Amino acid sequence: MNDAGELPPLLLGLFRELRANGVAVGVRDYLDGLRALRLGHGAGSRQALRELALALWARSEAERRLIARWFDAIPEVPPTLLERVEGVVSTLEESVHAGTSGERSRRTTIPPAVPPPTASSPGKTGGAAGEARARISFAARHEGEGLPLPRLPLAPQIAEHYVLQPQAAISARNLAVLWRRFRRSTRSGAGAGQRSEIDLPATIRERCRRGLLARPVCRPPRSNCARLLVLADASTSMDPWRPFLATLAASLPLGRLASAELRYFANLPRRKLFADVELTQAEPLDDLLRGNAGAALLIVSDAGSARGYLNHRRARQTIDFLAAAARRFAAIVWLNPMPAARWRATTAERIADAPAADGRPRLPMLPLDAASLLRAVDILRGQR
Repeated sequence: MNDAGELPPLLLGLFRELRANGVAVGVRDYLDGLRALRLGHGAGSRQALRELALALWARSEAERRLIARWFDAIPEVPPTLLERVEGVVSTLEESVHAGTSGERSRRTTIPPAVPPPTASSPGKTGGAAGEARARISFAARHEGEGLPLPRLPLAPQIAEHYVLQPQAAISARNLAVLWRRFRRSTRSGAGAGQRSEIDLPATIRERCRRGLLARPVCRPPRSNCARLLVLADASTSMDPWRPFLATLAASLPLGRLASAELRYFANLPRRKLFADVELTQAEPLDDLLRGNAGAALLIVSDAGSARGYLNHRRARQTIDFLAAAARRFAAIVWLNPMPAARWRATTAERIADAPAADGRPRLPMLPLDAASLLRAVDILRGQR
């Protein structure tokens, strides 16, 4: 590849084809291909480029067959066309290196409507003469399209890495570890068959009292009696966090809690809650709250901050629901996936700043990150 600023069409086409077929390749993989080409790997023939693509991007036999079929479907380029392209590229390189022209004119685009600035003009982008500067031309794609847009003749260098694969904010494993931190240990079970742990102090006392001990004194083992109810917002404003809600649902059975239930609502909890994220399996709100009395309550919702709205009616209804829930639940925490700076002047800020009744502390609303999740679990277990 002669020009590092240009993207190789064949490699870019293969990358887009793999993405379209669901192959898990990202921008970092594509940049690896560019670096390999700059180092001379895969250059010289189509077969060499095919081997490079197979080595970098094929992780299974199906992906190898997909790449091979793609190369077989691309027609061969006539040698005369390749020579003409190489001649144009060589001419452009010579003009750029010699400094005779500040723009890479392709002779096929509309000429710039504004001449490029010189070193002495007020619109210059550099200081001394000969310093590299961006040449901007103003031209529409077709005549009569209205106000032209500024265009850079040179393609900018890729300086950032973008994640193209959906990823949950917190992994299921890390969430399971957090739920296991939520513990309220008690000893339950009065039957003899449930007493499986040796009670050493009671055994010593019995030995001292009787002088002879036939069997040790046992007691029921400790078990986690912590209960958790999660209410998650499944409205359209929460669509970007659907992967997190799915991860949350998968992690709850791994938390070793006495009970952990997940229910969904749209915008705010009303008379009906839903057992599925599509909001089709309705359950009465009062029955669910009554059955989870004494448990901890975790609410996951953007509370209107994703759209930047302030809905006074929604804020008032949500505050009323939280006041009623505070009389049934041991602790309540609200997780907001939007950053705290985006809560300002929205329904979320009104809910977070609402004073609590009955002398209770104000509802803690926390952003969705690892540190805030750890703090949320500590609050749910009674450690403020």
